[in-house]
Amino acid sequence: MSLQSRISHLVLKYLAVPRMPAVLPDKKHVACIGDSITFGAGVRGKTQLTWEYALNRLLGSEYQVLNYGIRGRTLQDEGDYPYTAEKFYPASLRLCAETYLILLGTNDAKPYNWDAERYERELHAFVKGYTALENRPRVLLMTPPRCYADPKRGKVAFDIDPDVVDGPVCEAIRRQAALLGLQVIDLNTFTKGQADWFTDGVHPNAEGNRNIAAYIVKQLR
Repeated sequence: MSLQSRISHLVLKYLAVPRMPAVLPDKKHVACIGDSITFGAGVRGKTQLTWEYALNRLLGSEYQVLNYGIRGRTLQDEGDYPYTAEKFYPASLRLCAETYLILLGTNDAKPYNWDAERYERELHAFVKGYTALENRPRVLLMTPPRCYADPKRGKVAFDIDPDVVDGPVCEAIRRQAALLGLQVIDLNTFTKGQADWFTDGVHPNAEGNRNIAAYIVKQLR
């Protein structure tokens, strides 16, 4: 492993885990479960430019939208950086939020992570963990946004296979949503042809996050 690869590995494993969001009492909580697209990597982290922050503004002051996104994480436990290995996972379950938005799959679409059967099987188990909470929350599955070529590299960055994202990842999410009787927010279709909404082809910029938040609100309502 090269020095650059080792540094990248350490950053994702240890430094990429953000601070746990502070839960405010007397609010309707919306928990956003995801990777760097949820975290806000395209706008340099948990800032007022992320889609979850914009979503909170659109929903109003009676809500608190909590960002449980962590860069580089996979849904699959066998992925290089599984979401379930992080403290955010049990913390999000303990929260018993009124609403959960789940957006995981982009990092699973890397060749060394991808296994179609395993992804769908573990997606089912992962989602069931939230639907089975005692408070019976509303759980929505979100398909990953489109991935475009990074203008600087001329190809999709971070080893992500866009055909896997648009094909089997989204298909598995739609199938499991139908099986579990859950609503799908189809960001993949919504972001088609919108390469200018992304900083590096993968992570939404400020404009992309604003549009994504507005679309999510429409689906929630």
